[in-house]
Amino acid sequence: MRARREGGRAPSRLAGAVPAMVAVCLCLPGGVATAQPAPADLDAVFAEWDRKDAPGCAAGALQNGEFVFRGAYGMANLDYGIPLTSDSIFRMASVSKQFTVAAVLVAEDQGLLSLEDPLRKHFPDLPAWADPVRIRHLVHHTSGVRDYLVVMSLRGFGDDAHYTDADVLAALRKLERLNFEPGTEYLYSNSGYWLLAELIPRVSGLTLRQFAGEHLFGPVGMAGSHFHDRHREIVPGRATGYRPRPEAEGGGFEEDMTTLEMVGDGGLYTSVNELRHWERMFLDPAALGPDLLRRLTTPGRFNDGSAQDYAGGLGLGEYRGLATVSHGGSFVGFRTYALRFPEQAFAVFVLCNSASADPRTLSRRVADLFLAEEMTPARDPARAGTDPELPIRPGRFWEAASASLAAIERKDEGPVLVRGGGEIALSIVESELSGFAGDSRLRLEPRPGGFVLRQPGQRDFRYVRIEGYPPEGAQPALADMVELAGVYRCRELDVSYEVRLDARPGLTLVGVNGERALEPVFEDPEGPSPVYAWDRGTVRFLPDPGETRARGFELSAGRARGFWFVRE
Repeated sequence: MRARREGGRAPSRLAGAVPAMVAVCLCLPGGVATAQPAPADLDAVFAEWDRKDAPGCAAGALQNGEFVFRGAYGMANLDYGIPLTSDSIFRMASVSKQFTVAAVLVAEDQGLLSLEDPLRKHFPDLPAWADPVRIRHLVHHTSGVRDYLVVMSLRGFGDDAHYTDADVLAALRKLERLNFEPGTEYLYSNSGYWLLAELIPRVSGLTLRQFAGEHLFGPVGMAGSHFHDRHREIVPGRATGYRPRPEAEGGGFEEDMTTLEMVGDGGLYTSVNELRHWERMFLDPAALGPDLLRRLTTPGRFNDGSAQDYAGGLGLGEYRGLATVSHGGSFVGFRTYALRFPEQAFAVFVLCNSASADPRTLSRRVADLFLAEEMTPARDPARAGTDPELPIRPGRFWEAASASLAAIERKDEGPVLVRGGGEIALSIVESELSGFAGDSRLRLEPRPGGFVLRQPGQRDFRYVRIEGYPPEGAQPALADMVELAGVYRCRELDVSYEVRLDARPGLTLVGVNGERALEPVFEDPEGPSPVYAWDRGTVRFLPDPGETRARGFELSAGRARGFWFVRE
């Protein structure tokens, strides 16, 4: 399939052999000169998506606010065979967050609110847990408010369910505690950005869509962009989201859209061509004012004064020796990434309408071609391999404060850290295990009985080694598991789950979203049973004083921790 190129400085396809890099530089005022890659090299980045029978990606690269590359690969709609273009409208998912913060900062400039305002000043209908939360905690993901997407899922609203803003508020009002004390930890929370979106009408009388259209998108020049708060609305040029359909012979896709109308955390609709205006705002913030841009890109701080690596819906990091400002988005059938190199006045946007796309890697590969001369060499792929002398012996580990499990595993290509459902490749750097999470390096510092996980812009996570359950040579006691079986209810979620004992696999958690096996992980010295893992987190049973059976259990699921279920 022939990729669609549009405008910018990207030349037409070159016939015949093309060198890896055309020896031409674009020397533009106010930024570092960039090399102009050959068109074939840019097309090669997106070759996987350059098809007529699959969704794909639209991408753009800008130097000093002008396109140096635009391309569209794959289809916007498979039903009607409509190809993607640079004007195709995508749901931006979490890339939307920086626009939500920008709207909140405009409202602050208008005197409608302050980032230091207590949350309950504007949401007096929230419970007492909201008392210590400030608006800035929501912006920087340090509020501790449990993620509403997880909360609603635990209440029985699956990926295809429809619920309203009123339902989300009602669910938050039933919660009784936070994940942690505000300002002490970074934990990504879509609830924070849902609350920021709901804050705008409470202080301005306008919806976020209306307020942003008038005070943000209008001044910046993004007239074709909007926060999509009516799911039935027709959007000309909209790309359909898709996900792979594994059961189809030879692959295949099915639609993957949403009926949800929450917008602050991921509901911006825009295009590659529209995003050039946003990039120009970063270069010349006159439309919104330089102070707003400074605040948008200033990292938050924890209570102890240490700086985060997260600003206003933007991650601050580095890639191959160059400073970056970036954010990704992942929701239903859309995957998006916005990557800026502020010192080079260079930006890449990659918008994909397939849940299997990886726009972060694609955007970096585009940047590699343009900024090769400015970058340090790519990271050394050499790994520890089968070297037995790892600073930390492989095994499983437990972090009590976050009720989370981690593992260090040895694979053929080297050790990996398994945490939060993903794997991070590790190498040995100065007698420590080290790896990259996003654009920041994390370190695993050995400690007696475990390790401390340290990452810029985050608190320390202290993991202790756990021994497997049951102990080697022993068998799990059936009688103990019998005592755990029963029906338990969570007041906060207003749901009941059953713990069922089966011959195999043993204990099963039966909830509103189906059945999940409970895997015993390690013996809990403070409880009547092991700590169990399920596919979304952990379950820890709590003893009933004076009895052998459990009175309840504590369930944690990543971005929403510590739900208490009590035996009915």
